[in-house]
Amino acid sequence: MRARLQFLTLDASPLSHREQARLALEGGVRWIQLRAKNLPELEWIKTARSVGELCQDFGATFIVNDSLKVAHAAEADGVHLGSHDASPAEARAVLGDYAIIGVTLNNPTHIAVLKSARVDYAGVGPVRFTQSKDKLAPVHSESSLRELIGLASGLPCYAIGGVTVQDWPSLKALGAHGIAVSGAIALAADPEQAARELVAAVSF
Repeated sequence: MRARLQFLTLDASPLSHREQARLALEGGVRWIQLRAKNLPELEWIKTARSVGELCQDFGATFIVNDSLKVAHAAEADGVHLGSHDASPAEARAVLGDYAIIGVTLNNPTHIAVLKSARVDYAGVGPVRFTQSKDKLAPVHSESSLRELIGLASGLPCYAIGGVTVQDWPSLKALGAHGIAVSGAIALAADPEQAARELVAAVSF
């Protein structure tokens, strides 16, 4: 079963993407997603390779957000695709059968993307307002989030969007397989400790 906690690095953190990943890994996180929105492509690839090597040292899964090209160049474990990124079919063709391919599901119209190729997990939300993402989709109610997870038909769904350590029990009850967090670790006063608390929370 896939890890129940994903950590997405954050441009707005005072720490580098690599340092964010290191502290999360030290805190027990075993799934890192590099989400770098403002890096030039060559620097993005360099950062991805560095974070990927760190994840290998910890035996952690490493995913690149948005860019199929960067994921391929960095030999990442997979890629997370938004509605304006490459299709799952394109990603599968480039990265191969063993790659992990995730997609964003913000509303029921996005479910169609699951039919184009094998998808391994989905990020569903947003759970609440967050400043870590530009052009945020409408925030879900509990009922609409439960409906969206149900439409994913058993696909592991990670609730995302302003999620905190206290949210896991209610999100699990709605059908979420896990949670994906960014600011809860990247902006914490003690990122490693925040990671430890989140890892402990999702273990129940």
